[in-house]
Amino acid sequence: MEPENQMADFSLICPECGVGNPPQTSNCLVCDRDLEKTVAFLEDDSFDLEVTVESLIEYRKNFWGTNRTGKVNQYQIARMENLEFGSEISRFKFDYNGQRKVIAFRKENLEKLKALLSEGQDAGSS
Repeated sequence: MEPENQMADFSLICPECGVGNPPQTSNCLVCDRDLEKTVAFLEDDSFDLEVTVESLIEYRKNFWGTNRTGKVNQYQIARMENLEFGSEISRFKFDYNGQRKVIAFRKENLEKLKALLSEGQDAGSS
């Protein structure tokens, strides 16, 4: 019987240093950042997005998408209303504190976010 070539799963990306960690890791293997509440980390062109149990944290990047600018937007998931995914181009739209927010995503990241937020809504309604 041949041994199975199974790759280790390091899909939980640390929002602090960018290193991949096993999904159930409580602290980053490199920088020791607490990852208990981090559900997912999505790298996109103009921002990185950390999805936690309670919020979306948007780390803005420079024009070239190479470095973070230091600007951080945080949105509490429970306070987000009228969620819309998609349109002619990949956009995530929602109302937050009386304002309409629009975030442009790569299509694959938009689909991941949609699945994560749908799971959260399903769990909240049970």
